[in-house]
Parts: sequence; C-alpha cells; structure tokens
Amino acid sequence: MNTQQDNRKFLHLSVAQAVLVKLSLAVILGVALLGAMVSTSTPQAHASTQNYSSAQVAGIINQVFGPYAPGAMRVAQCESGLNPYAVNPMYIGNSRAVGVFQILYPSTWYGTSQAGASPYDASANVRAAHDIFVRDGYSWREWVCQP
Repeated sequence: MNTQQDNRKFLHLSVAQAVLVKLSLAVILGVALLGAMVSTSTPQAHASTQNYSSAQVAGIINQVFGPYAPGAMRVAQCESGLNPYAVNPMYIGNSRAVGVFQILYPSTWYGTSQAGASPYDASANVRAAHDIFVRDGYSWREWVCQP
C-alpha cells in the first residue's frame, strides 16, 4: 500500500506544473514538425538543358548588364569562372550558391524575376544577378567577389 501512495505523490503535479509540461511538449512537437517541413520542402534545382560556352556567357553578361558589364564580368569570373554549373558545397541556411554569379538557391533565387527558371541556366542566372544588382542600388554588396 505504501508504494502506491508514494507513486501517486511522485506523479502528482500541481495544475500550473501540468500546464507547463503540456506547453513544453507542444513547443517541442511544433519545432520538430517545423524542422521536418523545412528539410523536406527545399526544392531541387533542375539542370539547364542548354550548354553555354564561356564566350556565350560573356555575351549574355554584356547584353544584360550594358554599361556595368565590365564590373559584372569581373565578379562573375571570380565567383564561378563563368561556369553555369558551379556549385558551392557550403550551405547557408537551407541554400547554397549556384550558377554563374553564385546566387543562393532557393532563398535569394526566388526573390528574382527568374524564380521559375533553373539557376543553372546561364541566361536566367545572369538576369537574376542583374535583378539583385539593381535591387541593391547598382551595388555589388551581395557578392564576395568585387569588380
């Protein structure tokens, strides 16, 4: 008999303690579910079917950036070597830098006019880089490499 009474005393929680335990469990469950949703919802970029030479990429940069093309060319050459398939293996959050100007995919990519295209498409990636450049007041601040 004593053992049953001791167990009841041990398991007996005040109302405030019970509410705190329930809230804690709800928060833990919510964080776990959110983590599962984030890790399973990261989209995968599809490779471009178009193969671009370095000369073609340079031509796209000249066309899209106009008078800012010399600086853009230096940034792109430094970031990816003008390689549309360049991928930085380091993740920043749930994104990593991909393509010619190494735009973070999916985080930054989806804020550009090229969100529906592949970041591995050189033309789309250069246009997205231009979107970012203009958005930032014609600044290269988003890139590690500078002109």
